[in-house]
Amino acid sequence: MMKYLYVNLSRCAIGLWLLFFSSLLKGQETIVTYVKKNGGYTAYKDSAAYTSILRIVPNEAGMHELNDYYTNGNLKRHGWSKTADPKRLRFEGLVETYYDDGALETVVRYADNRRIDTAERYYRNGVLKEREAYLKQAERKEDSLQVDLNKRLVYYADSTGRIQIQDGNGYAEIMTNNVDIEQGHYVDGLRDGRWEGSFQKAKYRFEEWYENGEVIRGITTDSLGKQYPYEQRDVNPEYPQGRRNLLQFIGQNYKYPKEAVQAKVDGQLLISFVVDKTGMATDFEVVHDLGYGTAAAAINALKKSERWSPGYQRGVPVRVKYTLPVRLNLSFRPSPKPASQ
Repeated sequence: MMKYLYVNLSRCAIGLWLLFFSSLLKGQETIVTYVKKNGGYTAYKDSAAYTSILRIVPNEAGMHELNDYYTNGNLKRHGWSKTADPKRLRFEGLVETYYDDGALETVVRYADNRRIDTAERYYRNGVLKEREAYLKQAERKEDSLQVDLNKRLVYYADSTGRIQIQDGNGYAEIMTNNVDIEQGHYVDGLRDGRWEGSFQKAKYRFEEWYENGEVIRGITTDSLGKQYPYEQRDVNPEYPQGRRNLLQFIGQNYKYPKEAVQAKVDGQLLISFVVDKTGMATDFEVVHDLGYGTAAAAINALKKSERWSPGYQRGVPVRVKYTLPVRLNLSFRPSPKPASQ
């Protein structure tokens, strides 16, 4: 699992930001972004997992064309955005993604950056895998902690084309990887009644019961027979007193390196870390660095943070990866205090 937290680090304010590394030259008609495998950004095409190209000049409908490409030159994604800002894409109309061999993978429809109508997913061999339908605005409900209640699975088939769900009803055998399977009934597009299967490459087996698409109870059994009862399928790690408290902690404990102050470093860096099964933040990684020791200072602040409550998958503690963009803005700090040397 991957989660995102956002920090705007100034003297008085902490906010939500996204980080993109973009190269934009004067007179160009496109913004080119090189994206790394870990979600970070780089100035070097050879270090990128794919290249994203956003057209600055809109079409007649005011939309900006987006094309992402794999390193082999094949199209990865094509779509349209209301904005010409790669930091804040707002999709409109049809967005298509492709496998690295060029085969169509997904087709999603958007209105004002919200999924609408239907979305299709295909197997690499071209067979339609599933179709989801999204509720109209007037029918939408507030999402639960477990599932998106504003969509329904109306069609599902295996890779040979054998249909299992039609018009939202049927018995599905869903492969989640090459080993694990989840199977049970769908009624009107939502999971219903008893489901069973395995996860984490068959290390665990589970039984769970659904009502209106939500798990009401379940039990996991490991290879030694130990059982883990649960009432939520997935539980995210939780920082003491919530996310806002974590953001405040980072804002209060980040120490600007002296070199960064002298260089007037401004921008956003990106740090990833894992909340392990005991709730400890570990495995820190610099996804995007601004230099001058700024990323190391962010990691030092994170290492001082409190222990989290761990995440759970079907009652079993799991490792969860987070990504934390940190905004550095010395203009909000008239008298910044650099880190001691």
